[in-house]
Amino acid sequence: MLSATSIANAQEEAAAPAQPQIDVEQVLVDLDALIHATRATTRCALYDEQIDYLTPLEQVGASVRLNELTSILEGRLDDLADRVAMMGNEATALPCGDDALVPYMTFGQQIGRDVIDIAMRAWREIEIANCSYFADDDFMAAVDRAQEAADTAIIEGAENRQDYIEQQADVWVGIFSSSCANLYFDPVTTLPGQIALALPTP
Repeated sequence: MLSATSIANAQEEAAAPAQPQIDVEQVLVDLDALIHATRATTRCALYDEQIDYLTPLEQVGASVRLNELTSILEGRLDDLADRVAMMGNEATALPCGDDALVPYMTFGQQIGRDVIDIAMRAWREIEIANCSYFADDDFMAAVDRAQEAADTAIIEGAENRQDYIEQQADVWVGIFSSSCANLYFDPVTTLPGQIALALPTP
Protein backbone atom coordinates (compact mmCIF):
# COMPACT_ATOMS: atom_id res chain seq x y z
CA MET A 1 0.00 0.00 0.00
CA LEU A 2 1.23 3.47 -0.86
CA SER A 3 2.30 5.42 2.21
CA ALA A 4 1.24 8.97 3.01
CA THR A 5 4.91 9.88 3.06
CA SER A 6 5.26 8.82 -0.57
CA ILE A 7 2.36 11.04 -1.61
CA ALA A 8 3.71 13.99 0.35
CA ASN A 9 7.15 13.55 -1.19
CA ALA A 10 5.93 13.01 -4.75
CA GLN A 11 7.59 16.13 -6.04
CA GLU A 12 10.88 14.87 -4.66
CA GLU A 13 10.60 11.77 -6.84
CA ALA A 14 10.24 13.29 -10.33
CA ALA A 15 12.40 12.04 -13.14
CA ALA A 16 16.11 12.60 -12.67
CA PRO A 17 19.36 10.75 -13.17
CA ALA A 18 20.00 8.14 -10.51
CA GLN A 19 21.54 9.41 -7.29
CA PRO A 20 24.67 7.79 -5.79
CA GLN A 21 22.81 6.46 -2.73
CA ILE A 22 19.52 4.71 -3.35
CA ASP A 23 16.85 3.84 -0.79
CA VAL A 24 15.79 0.62 -2.46
CA GLU A 25 12.73 0.11 -0.29
CA GLN A 26 11.43 3.60 -1.05
CA VAL A 27 12.07 3.12 -4.75
CA LEU A 28 10.04 -0.10 -4.60
CA VAL A 29 7.15 1.72 -2.88
CA ASP A 30 7.19 4.41 -5.54
CA LEU A 31 7.47 1.86 -8.33
CA ASP A 32 4.47 -0.02 -6.96
CA ALA A 33 2.44 3.20 -6.79
CA LEU A 34 3.25 4.14 -10.37
CA ILE A 35 2.43 0.65 -11.62
CA HIS A 36 -0.96 0.89 -9.92
CA ALA A 37 -1.61 4.38 -11.28
CA THR A 38 -0.58 3.74 -14.87
CA ARG A 39 -2.19 0.33 -15.22
CA ALA A 40 -5.47 1.41 -13.67
CA THR A 41 -5.53 4.42 -15.98
CA THR A 42 -4.99 2.17 -18.99
CA ARG A 43 -7.75 -0.22 -17.90
CA CYS A 44 -10.32 2.20 -16.56
CA ALA A 45 -9.97 5.80 -17.67
CA LEU A 46 -12.05 5.51 -20.84
CA TYR A 47 -15.23 4.34 -19.16
CA ASP A 48 -15.00 4.84 -15.38
CA GLU A 49 -15.82 8.28 -13.95
CA GLN A 50 -15.84 7.46 -10.25
CA ILE A 51 -12.27 8.63 -9.66
CA ASP A 52 -9.83 10.90 -11.49
CA TYR A 53 -7.36 8.88 -13.53
CA LEU A 54 -4.18 10.21 -15.10
CA THR A 55 -4.53 12.40 -18.16
CA PRO A 56 -2.79 11.08 -21.28
CA LEU A 57 0.13 13.47 -20.72
CA GLU A 58 0.37 12.61 -17.01
CA GLN A 59 0.34 8.94 -18.00
CA VAL A 60 3.39 9.49 -20.19
CA GLY A 61 5.16 11.44 -17.45
CA ALA A 62 4.42 8.78 -14.85
CA SER A 63 5.53 6.05 -17.25
CA VAL A 64 8.81 7.85 -17.90
CA ARG A 65 9.49 7.92 -14.18
CA LEU A 66 8.37 4.30 -13.77
CA ASN A 67 10.92 3.23 -16.38
CA GLU A 68 13.62 5.24 -14.61
CA LEU A 69 12.84 3.59 -11.28
CA THR A 70 12.98 0.18 -12.94
CA SER A 71 16.39 1.04 -14.38
CA ILE A 72 17.60 2.19 -10.96
CA LEU A 73 16.68 -1.19 -9.47
CA GLU A 74 18.13 -3.31 -12.26
CA GLY A 75 21.33 -4.85 -11.04
CA ARG A 76 20.36 -4.23 -7.43
CA LEU A 77 17.57 -6.81 -7.14
CA ASP A 78 17.87 -10.26 -8.67
CA ASP A 79 14.13 -10.82 -8.34
CA LEU A 80 13.06 -7.47 -9.81
CA ALA A 81 11.08 -9.05 -12.65
CA ASP A 82 9.11 -11.18 -10.20
CA ARG A 83 8.43 -8.18 -7.94
CA VAL A 84 7.22 -6.08 -10.87
CA ALA A 85 4.98 -8.92 -12.05
CA MET A 86 3.48 -9.22 -8.56
CA MET A 87 2.87 -5.46 -8.40
CA GLY A 88 1.14 -5.66 -11.77
CA ASN A 89 -1.08 -8.51 -10.61
CA GLU A 90 -2.05 -6.59 -7.50
CA ALA A 91 -2.83 -3.52 -9.56
CA THR A 92 -5.01 -5.50 -11.94
CA ALA A 93 -6.90 -7.07 -9.04
CA LEU A 94 -8.28 -3.70 -7.94
CA PRO A 95 -11.58 -2.96 -9.69
CA CYS A 96 -12.05 0.26 -11.63
CA GLY A 97 -13.44 3.00 -9.41
CA ASP A 98 -12.20 1.39 -6.19
CA ASP A 99 -11.37 3.99 -3.54
CA ALA A 100 -8.12 2.14 -2.89
CA LEU A 101 -6.87 3.49 -6.24
CA VAL A 102 -7.21 7.14 -5.19
CA PRO A 103 -3.86 7.52 -3.36
CA TYR A 104 -2.08 5.85 -6.26
CA MET A 105 -3.71 8.28 -8.68
CA THR A 106 -2.74 11.23 -6.48
CA PHE A 107 0.87 10.07 -6.48
CA GLY A 108 0.87 9.34 -10.20
CA GLN A 109 -0.63 12.74 -11.02
CA GLN A 110 1.99 14.54 -8.94
CA ILE A 111 4.86 12.60 -10.50
CA GLY A 112 3.43 13.03 -13.99
CA ARG A 113 3.08 16.79 -13.52
CA ASP A 114 6.60 17.07 -12.17
CA VAL A 115 8.00 15.27 -15.20
CA ILE A 116 5.93 17.44 -17.56
CA ASP A 117 7.10 20.64 -15.86
CA ILE A 118 10.73 19.52 -15.95
CA ALA A 119 10.40 18.91 -19.68
CA MET A 120 8.66 22.23 -20.32
CA ARG A 121 11.29 24.14 -18.38
CA ALA A 122 14.10 22.29 -20.17
CA TRP A 123 12.67 22.98 -23.64
CA ARG A 124 13.02 26.70 -23.02
CA GLU A 125 16.78 26.33 -23.22
CA ILE A 126 17.61 23.11 -25.06
CA GLU A 127 19.43 23.77 -28.33
CA ILE A 128 18.07 20.94 -30.42
CA ALA A 129 19.69 21.94 -33.72
CA ASN A 130 22.94 20.18 -32.83
CA CYS A 131 21.02 16.96 -32.16
CA SER A 132 18.59 17.15 -35.05
CA TYR A 133 20.49 14.74 -37.28
CA PHE A 134 19.45 11.95 -34.89
CA ALA A 135 15.74 12.63 -35.23
CA ASP A 136 13.08 12.41 -37.91
CA ASP A 137 10.75 15.14 -39.10
CA ASP A 138 7.91 14.02 -36.82
CA PHE A 139 10.10 14.40 -33.75
CA MET A 140 11.38 17.78 -34.84
CA ALA A 141 7.78 18.92 -35.33
CA ALA A 142 7.04 17.71 -31.80
CA VAL A 143 10.02 19.69 -30.54
CA ASP A 144 8.66 22.82 -32.20
CA ARG A 145 5.35 22.29 -30.40
CA ALA A 146 7.12 21.66 -27.11
CA GLN A 147 9.24 24.79 -27.35
CA GLU A 148 6.18 26.84 -28.22
CA ALA A 149 4.28 25.38 -25.26
CA ALA A 150 7.29 25.90 -22.99
CA ASP A 151 7.32 29.62 -23.73
CA THR A 152 3.92 30.03 -22.05
CA ALA A 153 4.07 27.20 -19.50
CA ILE A 154 3.64 28.25 -15.87
CA ILE A 155 5.43 26.25 -13.22
CA GLU A 156 3.09 26.21 -10.25
CA GLY A 157 3.56 25.20 -6.65
CA ALA A 158 5.65 26.17 -3.67
CA GLU A 159 9.05 27.76 -4.06
CA ASN A 160 10.87 24.53 -3.19
CA ARG A 161 8.99 22.71 -5.95
CA GLN A 162 9.81 25.40 -8.48
CA ASP A 163 13.46 25.29 -7.44
CA TYR A 164 13.45 21.52 -7.83
CA ILE A 165 11.91 21.70 -11.30
CA GLU A 166 14.47 24.32 -12.28
CA GLN A 167 17.37 22.21 -11.04
CA GLN A 168 16.22 19.06 -12.81
CA ALA A 169 15.51 20.95 -16.03
CA ASP A 170 19.03 22.37 -15.91
CA VAL A 171 20.34 18.80 -15.70
CA TRP A 172 18.57 17.93 -18.95
CA VAL A 173 19.71 21.11 -20.66
CA GLY A 174 23.25 20.14 -19.71
CA ILE A 175 22.78 16.58 -20.96
CA PHE A 176 21.62 17.80 -24.35
CA SER A 177 24.42 20.35 -24.54
CA SER A 178 27.15 17.86 -23.73
CA SER A 179 25.77 14.82 -25.56
CA CYS A 180 24.71 15.97 -29.00
CA ALA A 181 28.12 15.14 -30.46
CA ASN A 182 27.79 11.60 -29.13
CA LEU A 183 26.59 9.24 -31.84
CA TYR A 184 24.91 7.08 -29.21
CA PHE A 185 22.78 9.92 -27.84
CA ASP A 186 19.12 9.67 -28.83
CA PRO A 187 17.11 12.79 -27.89
CA VAL A 188 13.86 11.00 -28.75
CA THR A 189 14.12 8.64 -25.78
CA THR A 190 14.97 11.30 -23.20
CA LEU A 191 12.52 12.73 -20.68
CA PRO A 192 12.11 15.98 -22.67
CA GLY A 193 11.83 14.01 -25.90
CA GLN A 194 9.10 11.71 -24.60
CA ILE A 195 7.03 14.60 -23.27
CA ALA A 196 7.44 16.51 -26.54
CA LEU A 197 6.10 13.53 -28.47
CA ALA A 198 3.16 13.18 -26.07
CA LEU A 199 1.97 16.77 -26.32
CA PRO A 200 -1.38 17.03 -28.10
CA THR A 201 -1.30 18.26 -31.67
CA PRO A 202 -3.41 21.27 -32.66
